[in-house]
Amino acid sequence: MRQLDVRGRVGRLTGGASVTPLALLATLYFFDEFDTSAFGVLAPNIKNAFHMSDGRYTTVVLLNLSIVLLLGIPAGYLGDRGPRRLLVVVCGIGAGIFSLLTGVVGSVFLLLLVRIGNGIGNLSNTTVQQSLLADYYTPEARSGIFSLYLATPSIGAIVGGVTAGSLASMFGWRAPFFLFIIPIVLTSLLCLRLLRDPLRGEADDAASAAEVVGERAPSLPEAARTLWAVRTLRRQYITYAFYGAGLLPLAIAIPLFYERIYHLGDFGRGALVSIDNAAALLGTLFIGPRTRRWLSRDVGLPLRWVGGFSMLVGVLVVVMAQAPWEWLSMAASVSTFFVAGMFVPPFITVQSLVAPARVRTTAFAYGYIFLVGGVILLYLIIPVATIADRHGMRAGLAALGPYWIVAGILVWTTARFVADDAASALRSLAALARLRKRQAETGTSALLTCAGIDVGYDAVQVLFGVDFEVEEGEIVALLGTNGAGKSTLLKAISGLQPPSAGTIVFEGNDITYADPKVRFKAGIVQMPGGRSVFPTLTVDECLRLSTWTSRQSAEEAKAAADRVLEQFPVLRERKTALAGNLSGGEQQMLGLGMVLIAKPRLLMIDELSLGLAPTIVAQLVDIVRAIHAQGTTVVIVEQSVNVALTLAERAVFMEKGEVRFSGPTADLLDRDDILRAVFLEGAAKATGAKTTARPKAARADRREEVLAAPAVLELAGVTVDYGGVRAVDGVSLSLHEDEVVGLIGPNGAGKTTLLDAVSGFAPSTGGFVVLEGQDVTGWSPDRRARHGLGRSFQDARIFPSLTVVENLALALERHLDVRDPFACALGLPAVLDSEAKAALTVHELVELLGLGAFRNKFVGELSTGTRRMVDLGMSVAHRPRVLLLDEPSSGIAQRETEALGPVLKSIQNEVGCALLVIEHDMPLITELADTLIALETGTVIAEGTPREVVNDQRVVASYLGDNEAAILRSGKRK
Repeated sequence: MRQLDVRGRVGRLTGGASVTPLALLATLYFFDEFDTSAFGVLAPNIKNAFHMSDGRYTTVVLLNLSIVLLLGIPAGYLGDRGPRRLLVVVCGIGAGIFSLLTGVVGSVFLLLLVRIGNGIGNLSNTTVQQSLLADYYTPEARSGIFSLYLATPSIGAIVGGVTAGSLASMFGWRAPFFLFIIPIVLTSLLCLRLLRDPLRGEADDAASAAEVVGERAPSLPEAARTLWAVRTLRRQYITYAFYGAGLLPLAIAIPLFYERIYHLGDFGRGALVSIDNAAALLGTLFIGPRTRRWLSRDVGLPLRWVGGFSMLVGVLVVVMAQAPWEWLSMAASVSTFFVAGMFVPPFITVQSLVAPARVRTTAFAYGYIFLVGGVILLYLIIPVATIADRHGMRAGLAALGPYWIVAGILVWTTARFVADDAASALRSLAALARLRKRQAETGTSALLTCAGIDVGYDAVQVLFGVDFEVEEGEIVALLGTNGAGKSTLLKAISGLQPPSAGTIVFEGNDITYADPKVRFKAGIVQMPGGRSVFPTLTVDECLRLSTWTSRQSAEEAKAAADRVLEQFPVLRERKTALAGNLSGGEQQMLGLGMVLIAKPRLLMIDELSLGLAPTIVAQLVDIVRAIHAQGTTVVIVEQSVNVALTLAERAVFMEKGEVRFSGPTADLLDRDDILRAVFLEGAAKATGAKTTARPKAARADRREEVLAAPAVLELAGVTVDYGGVRAVDGVSLSLHEDEVVGLIGPNGAGKTTLLDAVSGFAPSTGGFVVLEGQDVTGWSPDRRARHGLGRSFQDARIFPSLTVVENLALALERHLDVRDPFACALGLPAVLDSEAKAALTVHELVELLGLGAFRNKFVGELSTGTRRMVDLGMSVAHRPRVLLLDEPSSGIAQRETEALGPVLKSIQNEVGCALLVIEHDMPLITELADTLIALETGTVIAEGTPREVVNDQRVVASYLGDNEAAILRSGKRK
């Protein structure tokens, strides 16, 4: 009966698994600790034998530890790639050999070398062996397993300390190291005979682990990114730095403290170290069952206890160092080790739960970087290491206490992340296994699979569990509202923004945290919206640069560039032009040309039609079709459903970081619940604006009325030259009070340059600019702004490090009643009243533009469309008499663009300004404008009502073309 009871207890401890792995690995750890304990106990003897001061001895030991711990990273890397059992055996035998050599060497340098060798052998205890135990035993059993396993070094230290002290007192300090090699080598050989290599993740999910056998092992940088993305691990690693500064020097300082303060000999120090380690053993054994109960209640609860234990250790270390009586100091020392023994098993258990199975060995080793960093930065550089020499051992020991307290606070605050991170680790393994199983059953697999992707920027989460698949040969349109996370998803796939959870698989390989260069070589190429060229390089240089990653020869690079120029004849004419001087359409063509040279398997295009004329959009649509016909799979982010319909047969619609729809693109037109505007339509309703079109008679009457009003802006023969190129050629126009004038024309027609000339950013080489009766041609931009001229830019030039409300408040500076810095510094009542008025105005603007959800977010975290609305709000806050808008719908989703016209009209009525608007969205500009002006090559080719201009044959030929989707970008398709 007693035998059955013992077996039952063992079975409950191991979760029904064999106890052999635990017994063998714990025994090896036990004998390895003989050597470590002996070296600590005999520290005074070794220090005296080599004539070292306290500071020099401590530095040598810490240097040894630092080198050894840093070598733990490659050891962990090897453990995640090769047979772990063999690595354990090799390290064990190596540790024994170098333990023997410790008793042989006769110089400090050789002593350092052999201790490094011994330390490398012992690395398997804290990296490879722990990952093996995590794969031998289930998560429910790990707290007890780790408690027993981590208790063995304390037992080894007890026995080793007494043994080393006794042998040293009889035969000298070298004798113990001659004997320790025997049990270490014998135990290592038993591990080789009796252990097996478990599958990585076997105890977490055996079926999934079996499915992913043979999965590509991650590179070391990829493993590091994988681990750093886990919030629990990231904060644990930072904690390691404070443990490094508080724990490693503590192990060295205590024997010296006993000798220096209490004058204990070899045997006495050995006995006291053994008592301390016995206390640590009791703490480790005591905490195991309790950790299991904590985990059953809340997987984050163990870390809260760990935090409390760490803070208590810090207090006890100070008490031990400053106690006036020997018995109190020793009692504090024993208590310190007891409490310290309790914090390790829960800490390691949680680490095993949140670390992904395929990088778990590296996860245990990765903290060593921070341990070493803590020793170097917090102990050696900050002169804590010399406190004992300068101020005595009591001060030197007490200085370690604060590090434990800080570590405890950090661990305590980590507990809230554990549950999500542990679940994410399991989901990653299961997701990859499902993909493997489906591939085995069907014989096919998706080219790209994203499963449960979470992505955030600092504390702001953008994607929430996104599932996204792309089959080989598809064109998929990724649609959605502004801020939905479309561009963020592309960044996660291309490696520019690593996910915090989830799995990304490309061609059957897990690339979740692979380097962007690795993904590029695999065939994933992203063409970012509006930033796909190098503006300071020529067209020819951009094309040649794009051949660099494939290491093409000069002849191959030239041939590839020539093929692109054949496909894009307009680029051949601009070969020597700077890419930044090209029109928007030409830059997009150049970007696509650079992509073609890269020969992608998967091409991801962000905002194909952003800021482009209808004719250019139609050309790019044909080019993308041609690229697809050559065998490239395409994912295209597009704000216009109409443009997407002409390209893709399948669409994925996102909103607020989640996938809301996946299916045939045409089906989206019947889903008003999905395509509704998120904030602009709401803004239109809030202002009472009507979204119905005005009758023709009413529009004619309004145009006659505004043309009869005084002109607030007049241009007479305005000309702008850039290095011999005439961008604007003698343009004349008048903008009247309350009038809206629209500027249209192909990319490169000079529209933005004309606005730059009006606002003073581009000097005119001819003509005049008159603003409210004042000739402002020679005025600076800020002087024109103070005179009532407002300007928004296509790329939303606002302050990314300020919040939305701070940007809006900054735009109100012109209208503040008090701007005296001394009055502001003194906080005078007039200043407070002025700031209160500004705050009220900011609140009204936030409500007007529907920016309430973003008011306290940094602008750099916002989507393109939301930044556009902040830019518009700043222009409104300026309260200009004339407002120049450069493509206000750029980057705004289709249905939101449909609501933009009424919002702009309501803003115009509120501010009382005239608008000069550049816009490529024809339904928007024809509904908004009273007068439409078409430019081509810097000259006016048509002017009149919107109906007259869009039907002008010259405008149709040069600008509109015949692609209905490109023209009716935000209109309803028939």
